[in-house]
Amino acid sequence: MIEFGDHRFLWEIYDDQNPVLVLRKGSQIGASTMEVLKTFHAARFWGINQIYTLPTVDDVAEFVKSKVNRILKVNPCIRQGVSSKDVDSVEQKQIGKAFLFFKGTYTEKEAIMLTSDRNIHDELDKSKPEVIRDYMSRIGFSKIRSQHYFSTPTIPDVGVDKLFAQSDQKYWRFNCPHCRYRQHMEWDKNLDRERKIYVCQKCRKEITSRQVCDLGEWEAKFPSESISGYWINQMMCPWRTAADLIKEESLAEDTQYFYNFVLGLPYLSADLRIPASLFLKNLTEINAASEGDNVMGADTGNENHVVIGNKKGIFWMGKLKDRPNRTRWQQMAELIQFYDIRTCVVDAMPWTEEALLLAKKFPYRVFVNFYKEDPKMLEVVRWNDDKEGEEKEFEEEVKVLTSRNRIIDDTISSLRRGEIKFDIEKDYPAFRLLIDHAQTMYSRTVTDKLGQEKREWESTTGEDHLWHALIYWHIALKKRNKYEPNR
Repeated sequence: MIEFGDHRFLWEIYDDQNPVLVLRKGSQIGASTMEVLKTFHAARFWGINQIYTLPTVDDVAEFVKSKVNRILKVNPCIRQGVSSKDVDSVEQKQIGKAFLFFKGTYTEKEAIMLTSDRNIHDELDKSKPEVIRDYMSRIGFSKIRSQHYFSTPTIPDVGVDKLFAQSDQKYWRFNCPHCRYRQHMEWDKNLDRERKIYVCQKCRKEITSRQVCDLGEWEAKFPSESISGYWINQMMCPWRTAADLIKEESLAEDTQYFYNFVLGLPYLSADLRIPASLFLKNLTEINAASEGDNVMGADTGNENHVVIGNKKGIFWMGKLKDRPNRTRWQQMAELIQFYDIRTCVVDAMPWTEEALLLAKKFPYRVFVNFYKEDPKMLEVVRWNDDKEGEEKEFEEEVKVLTSRNRIIDDTISSLRRGEIKFDIEKDYPAFRLLIDHAQTMYSRTVTDKLGQEKREWESTTGEDHLWHALIYWHIALKKRNKYEPNR
């Protein structure tokens, strides 16, 4: 039986009143129960409104029925302040004059028309980031503006791991009972696999998870940071031995599961990323620039990233900055004229007006791309100028609608098949930057608002501009090959 003393590492977190709280954690360490108790306490004694989110509405229903309502029913002292009509309610609880709302994140409307003093985001890394951002507006008029984030992490520098990196980064530190060496538990440093025990990082004598729990205390790596952050892993839990975790590691479906759910650490395996070898193996010395029928792809922003080539290969890439005598858009126009670009696809966001002006300067040679799924899932790329029927405005005719995840998969497949060549030196800075930008991308599985799992591509840093320029170039090449396949 687990006693409250086994959760000693949670005591300080229960008492932590910092407005912004972050828990990067393994699974089954008591964090959700702790947050439920904290929310009821804050509602009853402080009278504040709170929003508690989970990834989907199905998650909300299961969580409230199995955990929240059960806590209320077996604890009369907590149930005492809850409105009788809300005891069994799933979406909200009224505690005195305060309200506690339970919401999902895979419907954009979830965040509308609610006001809050504190937002609690459970399973942050599985939640929809855009909706989490929307909930920020719900605390805009509060004097408290408190936010609690906790989750098992997924990959480095994303979600809860990114927030933890911005915090004071508290670790459960203890002195070895044998040599007094100060440390915190780390899987590779504190494990003796042969003996299946934990050991001190310095003297290598055995230490138990009970000693880790009883002797430890929270110690901040960056105490001056305003966000209060904690890393909790199952090596700190006295009910889990080293032998238990070694067995769980051997049974885990993959390394990422073990790192995320047991060690509370982010992990990104190689098979979820775009390898550099995809680009290096497609280097060629053919003179692609002499082929003609050139196409261009451009990702826009404060700098425009551009890729130029043809079916023989890509021979120019780089980024364009505004200059005193020429804007980056004027430089793009010059490239279109110099290389006689027959088809160009430009990112529509965030500079939609500028992209449309470029399209007007080069009518039916420049097209503006919007990422939008085909509701029938029949086409990856849809060209508005292909559609017959009523007359359309020019701005509508030059639109390209592309399925984001499917075109990324398609581009990767083309690289694997050797269909995209690079007539560029391997050490050319822009080529190396393209590889770097591609390697910020990773594949993850998310749950949509219907509760269905799907795979999507995200970037760890957002520095993926040349990669998207390559994708727009690939879209442009598809257009050129479709209508002039033999040239």
